Amino acid sequence: MNVWKNILICFSIISLSCALKNYFIYLWGGSSFFQYFSPAVFGDHNYYITPTFIEFLYALQRWIIEAIQSLAAIFFEDKYQMLSILIIAPFIEEIIYRLPQFTLKNYLGKYFYWSFAITLNAIFAHSHDLYGISLLPLFVLGMCCSWLIKEKKVFGPCFALHFLFNFYSLSFVLYQSLFGGD
Repeated sequence: MNVWKNILICFSIISLSCALKNYFIYLWGGSSFFQYFSPAVFGDHNYYITPTFIEFLYALQRWIIEAIQSLAAIFFEDKYQMLSILIIAPFIEEIIYRLPQFTLKNYLGKYFYWSFAITLNAIFAHSHDLYGISLLPLFVLGMCCSWLIKEKKVFGPCFALHFLFNFYSLSFVLYQSLFGGD
């Protein structure tokens, strides 16, 4: 029961980071200062250089998810996007980005563990093709998962938290498409 309490606390923190991101967008949306927080500023891939091994990691992640989606297409009429968003993507992403943290948690000191976690979570957030302030909720999700791994010494709650975040994000998009126009 204690693990679920921690998952819900982490989910609350992630929800607050989503609200904070939206507040910043609302607050600075019309100002010239906003261009530095806007995803469009960083949308052109010429503004940054991504190391080759990280590009390979992103390509591997996309290939695995697409392969599993294609396999799901055999059993379902279409690629069954809900299954992919809620189950497949969190599973693959947690394996790629959090399993190394879980494996090394006992071998790294506190400072090195959190340095490693920050680095992996920044890569995780960036892998979603978002830029600027839009990275905040994904980075916070990753940090909460890293905290769960370090504190509870278990890997499973990360899947549950990632599922909740994706469900929250998906339900928000569905709600807007149903009641808020396109």
